[in-house]
Amino acid sequence: MKSFISLEESISILNDNVKHLETEEVNLINGTKRVLAEDIYSIIDNPPFNKSAMDGYAIIAEDSKSKEKIKIVDKVFAGDVCNSEVTSKTAVRIMTGAPIPKGATAVIKQEDVTLIDDNFIILNKVLKDDENICFKGEDISKGKLLVNKGKKLDFADIGIIASTGIEKIKVYKLPKIALISTGDEVIDVEEKLIPGKIFNSNKYSIISRIKELDYDIQYSTHVKDIENQIEKCINSISNDMDIIITTGGVSVGEKDLLNKAIDNINGKRLFWKVKMKPGSAVLCSKVNNALVISLSGNPTAALTAFELFVKTSLEKMCGYDEVKVKREKAILCNDFTKKSPQRRFIRARAEIEDGKQVAYITQIKSGNGILSSNLNSNCMIEVQSGCEGLKAGEIVDIIKF
Repeated sequence: MKSFISLEESISILNDNVKHLETEEVNLINGTKRVLAEDIYSIIDNPPFNKSAMDGYAIIAEDSKSKEKIKIVDKVFAGDVCNSEVTSKTAVRIMTGAPIPKGATAVIKQEDVTLIDDNFIILNKVLKDDENICFKGEDISKGKLLVNKGKKLDFADIGIIASTGIEKIKVYKLPKIALISTGDEVIDVEEKLIPGKIFNSNKYSIISRIKELDYDIQYSTHVKDIENQIEKCINSISNDMDIIITTGGVSVGEKDLLNKAIDNINGKRLFWKVKMKPGSAVLCSKVNNALVISLSGNPTAALTAFELFVKTSLEKMCGYDEVKVKREKAILCNDFTKKSPQRRFIRARAEIEDGKQVAYITQIKSGNGILSSNLNSNCMIEVQSGCEGLKAGEIVDIIKF
């Protein structure tokens, strides 16, 4: 096991140990926010026939050059097919989306004609061939790549797949996730607060974050700082879960028992401690089928490490190419005067102002246990080791939540 390593090395180790989950077929309507496990190609031309772009009259464009009366010979609505052929000095009343009748070369808008009676019109505008006609395959041609494998599907993806008549799609399975909080000092919110105890905010923060990311928790429990109980709990679910998140017990105190617990159940510890602040005390292991990511019991440290290690691992499990921390650039709006002997992450809020992305530091108080630093933040600013401080106006790297 490697210890006290760089963020880059820890991410590399995770990449080697986190694999894609199996795939499953789902109904298209249930595919939103799932990651596609195959390229999707159009199986038809769209539109599948030449159709009218508006309500009007299907005509021969050449007839629009004269003011002669045009006879209306038929009418066609969207969803129907016209059996009449348009010939010289004839027209078919047509609605938006209806198939273009045989012989017609253009569609004139209804407001560009004068209706003589129910049977004749005068054309008041000269048209060119093909005007106001949407041609077969104009939007999407048969065989065209619609959505790439590895894309997390949104409403637009679902809509364009539906337009080609595909009913089912192959996606990566969602991970089975467990959360185990540890600590004798921790109690749940429904319990009475007594001296020496604290409420289990990590449980609620992490489960809520997991739900924000469109995953579900399959198992959640709290375990006291008793070595055999921790190892028994992890081992009992490790064949059924894809990822087990634990909080607390990963530092060097007498009751920091996670390292020993993993060894006692023949788990493989991948790395322990990363050169960063907060969240340095993180242990990543493999136990049977499960990836086990053990976070600090300190709230800000736990949530920082969650974004860097848990979120990115879940993304790869669900079909993303790799475990990757995604960074964006932003203009810093206020000074940060603290020195950073090692890499540091500070809470901030990213906004768009005058077309540029800016970041305001929201973290007023420092400390791994300062939960209030998370309020009003939607990103972290990454400060490199050795930095003497940051000035407003500098370009910084941010990691969005």
